[in-house]
Amino acid sequence: PQWSPDGNWIVYEKLDATYCSQIYKVPSSGGAETALTSDSYDHRRPQWSPDRNWIVYEKLDATGDCQIYKVPSAGGSETALTSDSYGHRRPQWSQDGNWIAYYGQDAIGYPQIWKVSSAGGGTETALTSDSYDHQYPQWSPDGNWIVYEKKDTTGYWQIYKVSSQVGIEETASSALGTCILKIKPTISFSCGVVIDYGIKRGGRVSLRIYDIIGRLVKELVNREVKPGNHTASWDGSNQDGEKVGVGHYFVRLESGKFSRTEKVVVIR
Repeated sequence: PQWSPDGNWIVYEKLDATYCSQIYKVPSSGGAETALTSDSYDHRRPQWSPDRNWIVYEKLDATGDCQIYKVPSAGGSETALTSDSYGHRRPQWSQDGNWIAYYGQDAIGYPQIWKVSSAGGGTETALTSDSYDHQYPQWSPDGNWIVYEKKDTTGYWQIYKVSSQVGIEETASSALGTCILKIKPTISFSCGVVIDYGIKRGGRVSLRIYDIIGRLVKELVNREVKPGNHTASWDGSNQDGEKVGVGHYFVRLESGKFSRTEKVVVIR
């Protein structure tokens, strides 16, 4: 069961006379149930939209896999948000109501973190893409991050987060202050940008620039670095020395298993 944002309703899944799990709602003060779905497929794990007007859920439909669907909370026709031949699980609304995050298998078979427009008819966007299992995404209150569990190289489930705008993954442990990264939010082609960074323990450090969809733009540092504070600069060029276009980019600092990511905006 899940409360509506205003606290007036409870939504849940119920195995009813159809012999399938359907989505139901009931007043939180008590009263008659209302079925929001009624076909011959299983519907599971409903979640309210922030504006209370929609319910999103996973549905084992005619594709033979779990897809992401939504239905009006007042009742009405379902809308499929995904439709490919891979499973989609645990949908979660973004705080602004514009996106749905979930985990689902990729072409290789690993569960990855994805997002899709809640309006429907949009393309799925993969936010992770490595050869490990990722599950149970949750949005940050500001909508900028998605946190989840990942079974990584340690062989155990660890807590990770990823930018909701670009697929650059970060361990939650990076917030402990082992790495620091300071950068001005905007640069111009004429003056470039100074990047201050620091590490508490010596070791190999990489400092890279990525574009908005996670592609490497330029590697600034990739060497052994002593503990302490350091400085690097970026002139707004890519690996071939060409000036990049205006827009948002990400500066990524990695040292051992720790990392930090900051956004920078390039202007003319």
